[in-house]
Amino acid sequence: MKKLFLFLAVIVALCSGIAGDISVLEGAPFPGVSKAYAFETKPVNFVVIDRTGGVSRSDMRGWIQMVKMDYHVPYYRLMDDNTKANAAVNEMFAKNVKPDKEAMKAAAEQAGCGALVVMVVHRMDSYMVTSHSPFDFDMETYVRTFAYADMFAYNSDGNKFIRRFLRETDLKPLGLEENPSDTIKWTLGNLLNKMEGKPQI
Repeated sequence: MKKLFLFLAVIVALCSGIAGDISVLEGAPFPGVSKAYAFETKPVNFVVIDRTGGVSRSDMRGWIQMVKMDYHVPYYRLMDDNTKANAAVNEMFAKNVKPDKEAMKAAAEQAGCGALVVMVVHRMDSYMVTSHSPFDFDMETYVRTFAYADMFAYNSDGNKFIRRFLRETDLKPLGLEENPSDTIKWTLGNLLNKMEGKPQI
């Protein structure tokens, strides 16, 4: 009985102590978490330069999904305003059409972001091809697809950089083809995963 009384007394003392010191928790991101352990949310910019004139909102949603897969809250936040990033990227390409690590680092610093992902879409289309072989009596229809894009990524966390010049041309039977936008999407996702040391999709 005495042990139970002592246990309850300790609990009451602890609770009253926490209630009395609740002011120290004000301003912390989560109850009971000190500012020293708060996450540093780094801004991320994703810049797409469309050389085709045919990039749709649906295409952008798919590509943004890949960027967010590696750069997401609470550690990163994808920025809606690309004004500074666009200016930095345009200046970068004016100096070098195939930017290296130092050029991407400088552009990221100029844009004020922790990570910068840049993609230049050169070609993204498809057309149908009908076989004309004398041995092919069914006149089978194929789809030829083109997915051309230059991809660059830089992350100040670890000073990481990667790039790829995608030039994918494919010919598959009608119904088995891959949308060029999806080809670009999965390539971008795997590229970022490779740079960040994550498994391929």
